[in-house]
Amino acid sequence: MPKIALSFSLTLIAVLCIGQASDEYVRIDGQLLSAKDSSVVTASLLYEKLPYYDDMGMNKSNAEGKFELYLVKGNEYNFKVTQSGFEEFTSKITVADESGDGSMSVVFYISPIEEPELMTIDNLIFARGSDQISSASYSSLDDLAAYLDERPNMVIQLEGHTDFAGNAEANMALSQARVEAVKEYLSDKGIKKNRLYTKAFGGTQPLSTDRTDEAKTRNRRVEVRVLRR
Repeated sequence: MPKIALSFSLTLIAVLCIGQASDEYVRIDGQLLSAKDSSVVTASLLYEKLPYYDDMGMNKSNAEGKFELYLVKGNEYNFKVTQSGFEEFTSKITVADESGDGSMSVVFYISPIEEPELMTIDNLIFARGSDQISSASYSSLDDLAAYLDERPNMVIQLEGHTDFAGNAEANMALSQARVEAVKEYLSDKGIKKNRLYTKAFGGTQPLSTDRTDEAKTRNRRVEVRVLRR
């Protein structure tokens, strides 16, 4: 009885080894490029053999966006790429020796997240006729500071607007004081001042020329213009 069990075990091991040896691998010559302008993308990518995920791992593209893998011929693999500033990318490929030399070329185009060039700071409230920021605005400004902190190369211009009623010079001075107050707040949160420019428009660029309170509230705003990403 022990001899039969031993014989069965050796046979099973031999079968498994033969099965593993029969796998033919193909070299995957891959590259990650931006779908916007075909510029190279350096990012990590996950690959998973389908349908049982019995072969999986991580790789990373180099400074030229290129990566190299050896995957089992004839099998389908799922690829996933996640990178800050880009939409999550997934793609399935079936591994094949396309060129006859044991290699296969793939190019994945990763879509950048399109961010607006001009944004309005929501819920930004100042004391009437003053540059004093209301505590109710801190949450919105903290969100902006976090947004900038995640994008260390971004440079912005804070643009101040008032409604068009009243003295034009006073409105210009008030809008300048308010954007300087926002700049100071962001600086206190750790954003370098050389990334923060300011510009005042007073009441020269209203969103609405209506004289209702609602229209005046819309016109009083601070906008964020992206100068460099």
